[in-house]
Amino acid sequence: MPRRWTKTEAFEHFGTKLTNTRWSWSAISDDESVVALVLWQDAVKGRDGKLVYHDDSELDAEWRTRPGHGERIRHLAHCRDHLDGRFRAVIARAVDKEADPRDIASCHPQEGVWWELDEFDEDTGAFVAHVVPASA
Repeated sequence: MPRRWTKTEAFEHFGTKLTNTRWSWSAISDDESVVALVLWQDAVKGRDGKLVYHDDSELDAEWRTRPGHGERIRHLAHCRDHLDGRFRAVIARAVDKEADPRDIASCHPQEGVWWELDEFDEDTGAFVAHVVPASA
């Protein structure tokens, strides 16, 4: 049986700590060398032989007005500016994919890979990223 992770445990696996366990969707390590983000499992897609993630829809969604969204924008900017665009992912399955905001049914740290930003709009928080092997 696979391990059941809490959101807090999944982030701690990467050496990051959530600011707030309820509303944080990203975290950064104390030494600022690792950022981790929640990525929704249903939004991870295969394209041209690699996994990609698009967070560029529903720019008026209610959750984008919450504190966790501003924090995530700051963490993504840190990735872009200091980490060659790379971050780790906590993959989350939604209780209800149509809910706004969503609740996590289950999650786990995605091991063996990093995600790398392809596009990032600091004003809206929209971004596109793809998977790269952890050794790359």
